[in-house]
Order: sequence, then C-alpha cells, then structure tokens
Amino acid sequence: MADYRAGFRSADTEHDAVDLPVEGALPEWLSGALVRNGPGKFEAGEPGSGERFAHWFDGLALLRRFGFDDGSVELTTRFLRTEELRAVVEEGRLGAGQFGTGAGGSLLARLKHSVSPASTDNANVNVMRAGGDFLALTEVPTQVAFDPETLATEGRWAFDDDLDPHVACAHPVTDPETGATFNLSVRFGRRPEYVLTRLPEGRTSREVVARVALSEPVYVHSFALTPEHVVVAACPLVIDLWGLLRPGGHDTFLDALDWRPERPTRFVVVSRDSGDVVAAPTAPAFFTFHHANAFRRGDRLVVDLVAFEDAGVVDSLALDDLRAGSVRTIDGDLRRYSVPLDGGRATHEPVATGGLSLPRFDERRRGKPYRHVYATRTGGPGDAPNHLVGVDCWTGDTRVWGEPETFCGEPVFVPEPGGGEADGVVLSVVLDADRERSFLLVLDAATFEERARAWAPDVLPFDFHGQFYPSDSSRS
Repeated sequence: MADYRAGFRSADTEHDAVDLPVEGALPEWLSGALVRNGPGKFEAGEPGSGERFAHWFDGLALLRRFGFDDGSVELTTRFLRTEELRAVVEEGRLGAGQFGTGAGGSLLARLKHSVSPASTDNANVNVMRAGGDFLALTEVPTQVAFDPETLATEGRWAFDDDLDPHVACAHPVTDPETGATFNLSVRFGRRPEYVLTRLPEGRTSREVVARVALSEPVYVHSFALTPEHVVVAACPLVIDLWGLLRPGGHDTFLDALDWRPERPTRFVVVSRDSGDVVAAPTAPAFFTFHHANAFRRGDRLVVDLVAFEDAGVVDSLALDDLRAGSVRTIDGDLRRYSVPLDGGRATHEPVATGGLSLPRFDERRRGKPYRHVYATRTGGPGDAPNHLVGVDCWTGDTRVWGEPETFCGEPVFVPEPGGGEADGVVLSVVLDADRERSFLLVLDAATFEERARAWAPDVLPFDFHGQFYPSDSSRS
C-alpha cells in the first residue's frame, strides 16, 4: 500500500498568491477560482507534538484558493482565524469539542460542545455564497465569512432571520433555475425537528419550506433537490441525544451515533411548494454521506447517491488509525434508487461499484436527467482514494485516472462556457506521496485525459469540499 499519510500532517506554511509551475496547457476559457476547505492542523502546539485531535473531521479549517487567469495558476492558503484556532495556537489546547474529539468537563459543557450552535467556529467542511459574502461552513450553524481573493477571515456571519438550529448540513444545494439555495437543519428537543429552508438568490434571510418532526433524530450529511421536491435519505444512524446529557454519557457527537441496521433507510420526500411530506418509502438499511443528483421519472424519483452497507466509514476516519496507515476499505457504491411517490418500497440498481466517494456532476443539470458523475475511487481493500473516475450513468462505462503513489481529492466539474454536459474539465487536488508535494490536476471531462497539472510548493493536507467560482462571481 502506498503511503498517503503525508496528507494527514499539519500544514506549517500559508501561501500568498504563489505562481504555480504548470505542466501541460490549461484551457484558455478557464478563468476564476477553485476555493476549497478542509482540515489543515491536527494538534495543539507544533506539528507532531502536543494534544491531538482524535478525528479527521475535527482538524482546524484551512482554506485553499487556486486562481486561474490567462493560462496561469496562483495558490493562496489561509487558516481561518477563529476562536478554535486561537485556543489551539495561542493557548496550546484543544478548544470546543467537535465531531470526534471530546470536550471533557461537566455535563453542561458536554451539552454545549455537542449540540449548541456556539460549540465550534471551526468551519472546515465547505464554502458557499450568501448575498455578497463568501462563507466557510461546518455541521454546526456557525458560518465564518472570508475574502474570496485573499482568504482573509472576516469574522462570524449570521443569517438575517430568527432560525436557531443546533446542527445543519454543510452541503447547501442551489437550484440552477431560480438561484435559490436550500438547506436542512435540525433542532433537538423532546420532538426533534428537521427544518428545510430556502435562501433566495442575493438574500441573507432564509424562508422555511417545511418542518418535519421525527421520533428520533438521525444523522444527515446531505440531501437531493428536484424542481418539485427535497429528498432526504434518513439512514438508521440515530443520534443518542440524551446519552450526551446523562452523567458518564457520550463525550463526543461521534460517540452518540448509533447504527441500527434492523431499521430501514427512509426516503423523506418533501414538496417544495406546500412543505408537506408527500412520500416516505423505505429501503433496506444503508448509509450515505453524499448524494449526486435526483430527478423525476413519471410517478417515481430517481435518486443517485454513494451508499455504504453500514456506517463503519464514519469511525474509520479516526486520526490515529489514518496516521498508522490502517485505512479500512472505503467500500461505497454509486447506486440509483427508484423512489415511488405513490406507495411501495424504494429499489435500487448499481451504477458503479468499488470504493467510490465524493460524487460530483454538472450542477447545471441539478434536478434534471443527466449522464455523468465524477468521484474518487480506491484501488482495493486498505487503500486511500487513489483514482478518479468518470461514470456514464447511461451505459455504466467508467473512465479512470490514476498514477502510482498518488491520492486524489474531490473532483469538481467546471463547464466550458456554452458547452454541453461533458464539455469542460475536472479539477482535483492530488498528493504525490513520492515527491511529498501536492498538485492541482486538470482532466478533460469527456476523455478523462490529463490536460495539465500545477505543482504546489509542498503538501496540502487532504481537504473535504470546494466550489468553482467564475471570474465574474468573485468580489474585487
């Protein structure tokens, strides 16, 4: 097994608009910025010393910006200047408890650090736009604004409404027709409530689309959107909220997640117009982090997602295991679920199998029939993601990019202006383990042939998610 562990070491340098050497040729039309977010520091004090975070999801947020202009690429990286960063760097201690790192302390402290919106400002998962601002996101509803050019932190940011959730998806979804952005958040309590919201384009105040009460809260990382519906795959990974509260109970949010395979996964289909639950068919239990696309076909919805047989993938991302080189199999399959709107059970068929994760597609096709999905893939049991794949959902054909000793991040499709669904490029940040350097890979989306790579000066720690912003969408 190749050594991917450099991708889980803390970054010790920030970069300021560094010109990257480019091999190959970038498309002339590629202009704008790929902004990515993910963990960049994993311990208090100097790298390799001090108290360490327990889970990959808890590393301190490091923003990365690849700026494209006239065939060149500039790299900027910045840590978010947050209270969490201050606690770790200035005080030499881990701050508020996060996903898998315990906060310790009293019963009240565990509650605050596990389910309060103030639990952490370490927004290390994704990025989005709201009004004229660019925001870093995590799964508690604390957004941090940043400058899209310099990545300088501008401070905590709040929506202009009175919604007050405890947790929220870090995967808001934008409707390409209306420009409105939808998201799902949760309020805990005696009757947990899932709240679906819509943020009109250019606005900073959310509108409530629906409130859905469930007997027990389940962990939801993402969801799907069609022109008529919001679709939530409610997998049986139950949040034991009261276990977080009782003396001697769970120390972390991760500890409070209870996989119950005897229960089904339920597809909760909500009308965007009325807010009603119009269908809730079930399927045999599976777990998912990430949806791809969904669209309507007659009296059914087609829902594509990466499914795991159980939720073991969540535990497998503990940092001690990852640093030891003991990666468990990331055995996700791209599945196509047929979700009936008029009763019956949901069924599925495999689209692509074998260690897939982080699916992306042409966002212009959101909620519509589409053909192409891009994802990472492992080379076999015990491997970290070391291939990129392009899956043809019509034929099942799969195109693959991979090189020895390289490990790939989320593939982001960027469309060529005026082009069709497969006309464009796929961007991915790749670690070259032999050279101990990262590079930005640029693939032709149609052929999956390499067009260019731009070498970073050093290793960029593995990140989570990012978005491409064309030149005219960045603030000057």
